Amino acid sequence: MKPLQCRCGHAVYFDNHHCAACGRALAFDPGTLSMASEEEKGSGLPTCTQRTGYIRCNWLAPDGGLCLSCRSSKTIPGLSKIVNRARWRKLEHAKRRLIYDLLRHGLPVSPKRLRFVFKEDRRSNPDVSDDHVAIGHLDGVITINAAEADEVYREEMRQRMNEPLRTLLGHFRHESGHYYFDVVLDEAQKKEARLLFGDERVDYNTALQTYYDQGPVQGWQNWYISAYASAHPMEDWAECWAHYLHLRAALEAADTQGLKIMGPETDWHQGWVSLALGLNEVLRSLGLPDAYPFVITPTIATKIEFVHNAIKDFSSRQREPQATGVQ
Repeated sequence: MKPLQCRCGHAVYFDNHHCAACGRALAFDPGTLSMASEEEKGSGLPTCTQRTGYIRCNWLAPDGGLCLSCRSSKTIPGLSKIVNRARWRKLEHAKRRLIYDLLRHGLPVSPKRLRFVFKEDRRSNPDVSDDHVAIGHLDGVITINAAEADEVYREEMRQRMNEPLRTLLGHFRHESGHYYFDVVLDEAQKKEARLLFGDERVDYNTALQTYYDQGPVQGWQNWYISAYASAHPMEDWAECWAHYLHLRAALEAADTQGLKIMGPETDWHQGWVSLALGLNEVLRSLGLPDAYPFVITPTIATKIEFVHNAIKDFSSRQREPQATGVQ
């Protein structure tokens, strides 16, 4: 997260609604990735209508109504159940972080093309119709089981699935990778991706069933950032995409907070290793689990570097002036 400031010059944070120094109302502007603040306290801002609702959204909505992030939510959990109000707030909070990531990297975010579904199933609520709501992506719709917003449920699932790290933001970042594969990669890049990740056209359901029946391939740690990444080439891509967003966000946050670890734009790997090792050691000294319990081998680094270059190339293409046909 890059530094954010109020009009008065005081540092503020991504989730703030008001400046602690001057009391002005604040609202995050996704168009400029900056924090808007009132000219004078009490003068008002064109904020999202969900600002005073359960999710406490603090984004701008210049045209009135819902902001960019809130417009992308296609389905939300039933709010008659009180616990779902807190779940929804946490889900939207993580989604706003994801959308910031995407916009920060110059990726297109349209509520008409990228949408989100938050649903319960009978494992957590016997009154709903779905027996099982799986986390996943299909045709621009990212579905998240609303129960994942509960820390106890998520920890139980983390242990059951043998995952070293399971977070709401991680779910959003991973599933967004499935969507952006076809957005950022042209046909030539897809051919290159197949050399690194495998052929994404391999039958997905069969591959996943094999993974759940037989487990990850032996020695997966050498080639995959996680065991699940070995299930199918698209999962490998999505995991590397998510980890790229993880580490770039953490490096930017560290730099913002004065931890001068971030190297040149192309030297993300060295900067991340330095930061992750330091974070892990600090948490171990407090008796807490590692912040980043993963190992980036040279093969995995090459895959993440491919993601880095794919995003960078796509953003560059988007900034290129378009031919008008006028001589």
